[in-house]
Formats: sequence, C-alpha cells, structure tokens
Amino acid sequence: MKASMPAVILGLLSLVACTQLQPGLPPDEAVDFLSEVKPLLESRCLECHHRRYLCAGLNLETKALAMKGGRSGRVIIPGAPHQSLLYRVLKLGHESPVAMPPTPEGVELEEVKLVHDWILQGAHWPAEVRLVPPQDWKHPRS
Repeated sequence: MKASMPAVILGLLSLVACTQLQPGLPPDEAVDFLSEVKPLLESRCLECHHRRYLCAGLNLETKALAMKGGRSGRVIIPGAPHQSLLYRVLKLGHESPVAMPPTPEGVELEEVKLVHDWILQGAHWPAEVRLVPPQDWKHPRS
C-alpha cells in the first residue's frame, strides 16, 4: 500500500518538528532540574505561586500542578519554550506589567536561558520532587 504524498510530507514535517523541539544534547549540556531549575523556581517563582497564595491560579509546587497551569492556561509546554508562558514572562523586561517575577531586578539572562533550555529539552521534572516556597524554608538560628 502506497502512502499519499500529503501523508508522507506531513509525517516528515512532524519528524523534523520533533527533532528541532527536543534535540539530543550531550549529557554535560543537559539542564539538571534538581540542581539548576528547582532552586530557581523556588527562589524566584514560588513566593507567589504555591498552595497558600495562588497568584493567577498557578501552583508550581509539583510537576502535575505546574504542567496543569493557571488561569492563563498551560505555562510549561515541554519541548516548546516559545509557546511556554513561564519562559515568555521571564524574558520580559521589568517595565512590562506582565513580566515575572514582578520585581525591578527580574531574573538574570542566564536564568532565562536555563529555563528556555530546560523546557526545550523536555522540561524533565521528577514526579516525586516537590518545590518548597521560600516562606517555608528553615532558617538556622543565629
């Protein structure tokens, strides 16, 4: 049975799109969620996006909740950083009313690139890993 030309073209386009969205990076270039992304999300995002303070209806404490998104829809689309609201709001300058975090200093360019690369690589987040809001961090007594 011969496949029709449109079906072949559609299949090839799908293959190319998947290859571009999730490139095979050497292990030394892969973003590590636990040591790189988790601390960033906890320190820069979780103050406002956790179970006790759901800004925009978004809870980033667990993978399931983060992937569900908030009132604006999904914020993390694995393999597609430019479609992911998380990446898009982080890269906005603080002068934008929708930039996140809503602080004058924003996030460093390296942190924005880290989130971009993490999402591009598939947004790996171990299901058992829960983020802890800064408000819940235990501070040593002085």
